[in-house]
This record gives sequence, structure tokens and C-alpha cells, in this order.
Amino acid sequence: MKKPTLRIGLIRSFLMIITPLILFLYYENYYAIRIVREEVSQSTSNVLAIHITQIDRTLEEITHYLLRQIVSPEFQSAYLDMASYPETNGKYTLAKIKIHNEITAGSSAFENFYSFFAYSVDKEDFIFSRSSYTDTNNLREMLGAYLRKQEDGQTFGNWMVLEQGGRNYLVRLAQANSGVYIGAVILLEDLIRPLRGLDYGERWEAILLDTAGQTLTKSVMSQETMTAVNRKLVANPQAFQVFENPVDQKDYLLVSTAFQQAPLSLAAMIPEKSLLQRLPFFQRVIYLIPLGVIIIFFFYSHYLRKMLFGPMNSLIMGMRRVVKGDLEIGVKEAETEELNFLITTFNHMISQISHLKINVYEEMLKAQQSEFKHLQAQINPHFYLNSLNIINSLSTLGENDLIKKMTEHLADYFRFITRSHRDTITLDEEVRHIRNYLEIQMLRFPDKITYQIELSEPLTRTSILPLMIQPFVENAVIHGMEEGSKTFHIEISADTCQEVPNCIEILIRDNGVGFSPSILSTFNDKMFGDGTGTHMGIWNVYRRMRMAFGDQAEVSFLQAEPNGAVVRLIIPAIGAFHEMEDEENGKVDDRR
Repeated sequence: MKKPTLRIGLIRSFLMIITPLILFLYYENYYAIRIVREEVSQSTSNVLAIHITQIDRTLEEITHYLLRQIVSPEFQSAYLDMASYPETNGKYTLAKIKIHNEITAGSSAFENFYSFFAYSVDKEDFIFSRSSYTDTNNLREMLGAYLRKQEDGQTFGNWMVLEQGGRNYLVRLAQANSGVYIGAVILLEDLIRPLRGLDYGERWEAILLDTAGQTLTKSVMSQETMTAVNRKLVANPQAFQVFENPVDQKDYLLVSTAFQQAPLSLAAMIPEKSLLQRLPFFQRVIYLIPLGVIIIFFFYSHYLRKMLFGPMNSLIMGMRRVVKGDLEIGVKEAETEELNFLITTFNHMISQISHLKINVYEEMLKAQQSEFKHLQAQINPHFYLNSLNIINSLSTLGENDLIKKMTEHLADYFRFITRSHRDTITLDEEVRHIRNYLEIQMLRFPDKITYQIELSEPLTRTSILPLMIQPFVENAVIHGMEEGSKTFHIEISADTCQEVPNCIEILIRDNGVGFSPSILSTFNDKMFGDGTGTHMGIWNVYRRMRMAFGDQAEVSFLQAEPNGAVVRLIIPAIGAFHEMEDEENGKVDDRR
């Protein structure tokens, strides 16, 4: 039985892998759209419910205000005077002034409020907190007509809806005594105006309905639409549901929530397109996947033919010629390393000169492996993974500018790490590397870290050892930063050393937790271990400093006042300008 060729096997493998992935993507897209629609609908319903709860709370507070007016002894006397004395009496006038001042002041305490009022039954006299003649005249007609129909002694316990001049009002009444009523009036259009200010895109509508489902506020929707909404809510009174508008044939999210303090309910219609505006893009993308798979498969086949099948066929033909005894052959080299190695080895074996080049190849491989291990040992896996996690989180939030900034700092950071094999670098290069490290930490801990770097200008060209300052900065961030809301601040400065001639002094200061007495004593005694323990970074820097600069190099550790730690490094000023004529004007100050 003839075995299948490698070409057919790879194509089968490709299809076996890609087909389940395509099916999974289709299912994932459908599932994601459904979940997002439900989550967005639920979130929108919750937001509107919060606004309604706030309105309910306002109505409840207005009710309490009216009840306090009734039970307060101070205002009971005013209402009694208003009921007892004739209009021509001075006490009646003073009572009206006192009540007017109180309800006017009370109106300012409530948002989107229309008016408080007091009404004398016998005198048919109103007191309103509003000053507009048109507004008070409409209220006088509406409330007078309603109150004249009421029987004396009747109590009023709930908010009710009254209509006047084509406008609907929410009214709450309370009886101060047998001759005086007090109450509050809210224009329903004012009540719903904050809801209409919410940003849910174009063509969304919020209206108030009474208990019978009749519209109480103005609406741009047609009567046919409102009738369909009413039927939908009566048939299926859910918190939120999808509603197809019979006028424009578009889907809307229909939110219905009843008020607790008033005989009202809110009906909000939000176009699903505005809520799920990004999902159609993903739906279109998913339909392009088959075309993309075909294109990828075409280039994949071309790539395999060029990189794999062609060289493999040449090598097989060469082996067949060798089997026939033809040793004067040479197979053309391939473009891939693995096949090229096979072909090169084959050619070398035939020509009997493979030994030297194989050894060279092995030595090159060992050198590459050694260099890779060296670079790998310098990278902090936790720092690297944390940085990638930050980039992933920022990508989810759509913070492209922060992602760009993060990746730039991260690239500079690891570019420096991979080039730190040089014997010396300038102080300026080290500081730029530290700045990248601190900027990355600031992105990891927003509003938690600040820093200041201050260098005398000529000293920026001083030659120092690579990664001589950075480990101390990293230790300060890792071990010095406290939990909580306190901002961690680190300062790095370099200047000429006043104590040791021709040397510079580098200080790393922070406001963190500082050193414990035992650690401070251990560090100042230069007991950093053997380079394999917890203080490997400090031991590495100190050992390289002593080997490079001898007794001229020194490191010491201090407690900062009032709190924090200070690391002091002293090294020779190699390559620095010693003539610092204007040191203050020549300083570089970087604060973040």
C-alpha cells in the first residue's frame, strides 16, 4: 500500500486544525453577541432604574417636608392664623409672608422642582413659591378646581396626576388644618428631563406613563408606536426587553420601571444599534473568515512548496542518485536552517569534508546558546510578565496612547539590558535606563510613584559600570514602597564628592519603609553574602565596583529623615568635566 506524501499529510493537518477553529469562531461570535446584548441591556436598565430611584427619593423627601410643615409648632400657628383671620387683618398678612418665605426657601432644596403652595379654603387664596404670573395662574386654576370638589376633612396620602393647559403635573396635598391645605407641584416634563439628558445615541426616547398606560409627557414617537409599546408592556411587563418598532421596523431596547412614590412608570426606548454599535463590525468580520482562510491557505501552500517541498524533492533525488552510485552530485542549499543543515550535511558526507564545517557549526550553536542564556539571566520574568499584563489590560480598555508609551519604555528597557555587556557606559545612559524603569513602574502603579533625577551637567558623561545604580532603584521600589494611598517618591542625584577629590557622589533616596536596624548594620558591614542569596544584586554591584575602581569606590546605607532609605555611592569621576563654572545653571532636573 502506497503511503501518503508529506504534502498531502501537511494539507490534511492544516485543514484538521483550521476547520474546528473556524467553527469555534462562528459559535464564539454568536455567543458573544448574545451575551453582550444581555449585559448591555441589563446595565442600561440598571442605570435608568437608579435615576428613577433618585426621583422616588426626591418625592419622598418632599412628602416629609410637607409633613414637617404640618407638625411644626412654628408653622402651625401661621397656618392657624391664615385660617382664622380675615384677609384685611395684619396677622393674616404676616402669616402669608412667613409661609411664603418658608416654601420659597424650601423649593431651592429640591432639584427639578416646580412649586410649593398653601391654600385657604374659605378665602380661596393661594400662596405659591413660584413668582411667574403665567405659572401661578395655571396652578391656581388647576388646584382651585380640584380642591373645590373635595370634602372638608378629606385626607390626601398619595401623589396624583393633574392636567392643565395641555401639561401634566404631579401633585401632593396635605391638610394643615380644617381651613388650609398645603402641597407640592412637579411638572412631569421637568421630572423626566434629566433622563433625557443621558447619552444613548440618537433616536432614543424616554416618556412617563400613568397606571393605565397613557402617555403623560411629550414624545417624538408616533401614536402607532406608543400604542404598540403599551400593548408590549401590558403583555410582557419585564424590566427590559427587545421591541420592534412597527413604524421604522428597527429593534429597540424597551425599559419599563414603575415609580414607588407616584402612580407613574417610565418607558424608555433605546435603539439597539446605538447600544451595540460595535458588534456589527465583528459580525461582518466573522463572515470574512472563510475568505481569509482561503487566502492564507494559498500563501501557505506556496510557502511550503518553496521552503519545504522543493528542497525535500531535491534532497530525495540526490539520495536516489547516491543509491545508484553517483557521488559527483551537489544538492542546492535550502532557505530554512533545518533543511539547509540536512542538505549541507549530505553534501559534506559525499565530498568527505563535512568534519570541519560540522565542528564550526557546533561551536556557533554553543556560542548562540551561551549568549541566549546570558541575556535570559538578565531579564526579570516577573517584571516582564507584569508589564505584559498591564499592556493587555490597557488594550482591553482601549488606552492606545498608554499602550504606546508602555511599549516604548519597555523596548528601551530591554534594549539597554541586552546591550549591557559593555565594560562601561555613561552616567547619562544609566539614568535614561532608570527613567524607563521608573516610567514603567508608574504605569503599573498609577498615582502611586513619583521620582526626581538631578544631575550636574558635566557629570552626565562620567563613565560608570553598567547597571550600577538601577539595582538600588529597583530594590527601593520593590522593598520600600508601602501599601496604602501614600505616594512613593524616589530621588536620584549625582554631584562632585566634597570628601574625596576627583570622585562623584551618587545618592538614591526614597520615602519608603527604610531599612530595619539589622539590615542596615549588615549592609554597612558589607555582608552581602556570596552572590547567590537574597542580596545578589547589591553584592554584584559592590563586587564590580571594587574590581573596577579599587579602594576609591564605596557604598553606604543610611536612614532618611523623617522616613525612608538612602544609598550613597562614591566612584572616580572618569571622563567627567572637572571645571564646573556654573554648577547650578548646568543641572538637569527631571521630575515626574
